Amino acid sequence: MITEAHKNWFEIEKGITSETLTAFGIRSEDADWVVFPYEAGDKKRYIGPGKRKFVSKAGLKLGLYHGPLDDSKTYTFLVEGETDTMRLWQEGIKNVYGTPGLFGVDKAETDILNQYDTVYVVLDNDADYNTAAKGEKSWQKIRSLLGSKARRVSLPDNVKDIVEFFEEYSIDTFRDVVKDASSGNYHYQNLDLSVPPPPYDWLVEGLICRGDTTLLVGEPNVGKSWISLSLAVNMANGADSWLGMPMHASGKVLYIDEENPHDVVYNRLHKLGMHDFENLRYLHRQGVRLDRNFDKILDEAITYQPNMIVLDSLTRFHTRDENNAGEMAGLFNDSINVLCRETGAAVIILHHTNKSESTSSYVRTRGSSDIGAAVDCGIEARKTGANTFNLVHYKSRRTQAGGLTKVQILDTMDGKVELVTTNEAF
Repeated sequence: MITEAHKNWFEIEKGITSETLTAFGIRSEDADWVVFPYEAGDKKRYIGPGKRKFVSKAGLKLGLYHGPLDDSKTYTFLVEGETDTMRLWQEGIKNVYGTPGLFGVDKAETDILNQYDTVYVVLDNDADYNTAAKGEKSWQKIRSLLGSKARRVSLPDNVKDIVEFFEEYSIDTFRDVVKDASSGNYHYQNLDLSVPPPPYDWLVEGLICRGDTTLLVGEPNVGKSWISLSLAVNMANGADSWLGMPMHASGKVLYIDEENPHDVVYNRLHKLGMHDFENLRYLHRQGVRLDRNFDKILDEAITYQPNMIVLDSLTRFHTRDENNAGEMAGLFNDSINVLCRETGAAVIILHHTNKSESTSSYVRTRGSSDIGAAVDCGIEARKTGANTFNLVHYKSRRTQAGGLTKVQILDTMDGKVELVTTNEAF
């Protein structure tokens, strides 16, 4: 039997009537405790002053909580907790089960739910990040157990649970929300393939395309920074070609350098003839980390709106294990590819080779093979002599790769430096 005081508490706090409490067999234990009867045993809830508490017999697996059920097996609802179960039942949906905890659904509970054609799952909207993450994990578990018959019902953001929902909305609104879940949910944007294909937006003809990631690899001191700085200077200065290849766009370059000493940077840019400094934003040893403060560099890039972004060099921008494919895939998916997508810029990533004597640039790239797999374009600088190297275009998603260009870093009579080709470019 439940006391009048407890009936009043449920009515005021949860909107649950005494008729519903009776239907579920709720009873009072003393002034501050109420009992929820499960088929496997009782669960007690403290509703007195202070924090709420729940108690059940040690080692007891409660199973699913429910009231009187309909005979229909067309659908059922799975919600969190006893009060949500009672409130939804009270609104006229009789086939409703409650789980006593986020991870309260296992094989025994699945056997019960599998009697129904469709199981609508309604989890709480939790503001706490850790609790919300647990809720998502719980949903994934439920879906793995029930398969396609499980349908997620998402409550409006302004309510935490079923009880709060019915304080703001009607049962008709709830049925509309359920209809959305019944039809399934598209979470991603479909690519419109009916429109004509767009042209490639080349920055450097046949090599560097806007919106692509390019990996420039080479052993230490081969000249990778000379290559990327030369390209940056030509882009910023508005040159019409680079290493014999036509350039179709000039403009802003965001160069993020975590490797070279500042005096080396000044001297090289001067020798390469940099003069349009408004078009070059050079971040020198600012502690940029793609796996820690990525939002800052993304904001920087979106604000500056460059045509090209250079990361010199990859190993300085993260603290992850380069030999771990999963960690490298995460680095690209969560930061580098996002940088490309959100800015539309070409992103050039400098990286080192390993000690392999293989002729394959993929094999020679240091770390996991996923680094080479993740990018759109791959170029390797292979040293051939003092101040000379070959540029091997070993990967491209847009053109046929395999070209080789011989390059020399040449000191001129006026104290400048030029990168010149000694054969036709790619």
